[in-house]
Amino acid sequence: MTEIRFPFLSLPIDLGVKVMKTMSLHEQTAYSLASKKSYSKIKSLRLPIPKVLIRIHGELFGFMEISLAAKDITDGEISFKLQSQRSDGMITSLDDIPVNLEVSKTLFSPFGHKLFDLSNQGMCFGEWIQHICSIFQGKHYGAEFTIGMSQLNIQSLRNILPELRSVQLKCSRSGRNQQGVLYAQSILKAFLPDVENVSLFSVPLHESLSVQHIGLTNLKMLRIYGNRKLKLDDLISLNVKNFRIDTDQTTLRDLNRFFKLWMKGSNPKLKKLSIYLRNGNNSDWSVLLNGFQTEESEDAQVKNVTIQNCFGVGISIPKMSLVSHEDIM
Repeated sequence: MTEIRFPFLSLPIDLGVKVMKTMSLHEQTAYSLASKKSYSKIKSLRLPIPKVLIRIHGELFGFMEISLAAKDITDGEISFKLQSQRSDGMITSLDDIPVNLEVSKTLFSPFGHKLFDLSNQGMCFGEWIQHICSIFQGKHYGAEFTIGMSQLNIQSLRNILPELRSVQLKCSRSGRNQQGVLYAQSILKAFLPDVENVSLFSVPLHESLSVQHIGLTNLKMLRIYGNRKLKLDDLISLNVKNFRIDTDQTTLRDLNRFFKLWMKGSNPKLKKLSIYLRNGNNSDWSVLLNGFQTEESEDAQVKNVTIQNCFGVGISIPKMSLVSHEDIM
């Protein structure tokens, strides 16, 4: 029996548009690669995507991944994984050509289900980023970098990546040195002026780019993980709406002083503060409560401190927010 192909390209324009809109994200991407005409058709739809995340893992996993969050949460997330051709897995340049493109789907699980493979189409990493980002209209573009031995040209990143709203840095063991510090600083300095959210995981910082320097940036959210040293000056200088840090190098006395300054009008932009203390010496609740009125729950086990600043903004500090090293093991 002869196989009859559906005459899609012969359909009237309005009917063709309706058909393309019924395609899934990976089908629309695959169709955009068929020809220049199909690319132009998909691009003209200006399909909205809630979030586009570009993960550059370098030598840690040896691939770059572009993830698209579907408009309907039940459709999950579509990921395009581009594997490095190098034997060591390092991505040394966005001009490198990947092995192929692995397309997978993730739905309510961290593990993706492989759908199919695409050839590399003769395109390099940078061209794949530009192609996928150009056919969809992302509302939120984010990038995730792994700091290690593999380091990309910063100007090349700025030229190729779309306008980012969030940046996330993760440091591998091979990146915890002076070279890694300089690379992390270069990425942050390049994108900090434009992004809204920054997340740092075990990233080595330096006096020239400290928590205080990053906190001064006009951010919506700043998250720092990895037992980072936190000083009172760092807290006072925060110019973010949401700050979260995991630390073992701060004191309840400094936190007490900060809250008293906040009540007088310091840090007016700050709306949410999460500090996780990994230090058994920070267990004296009375040090933090010094000068505040406390409220006890009915079971007399969880204490809350309610304070209010001069702008009428009130916060409640639960004892559960103080996490000792022993509690999290």
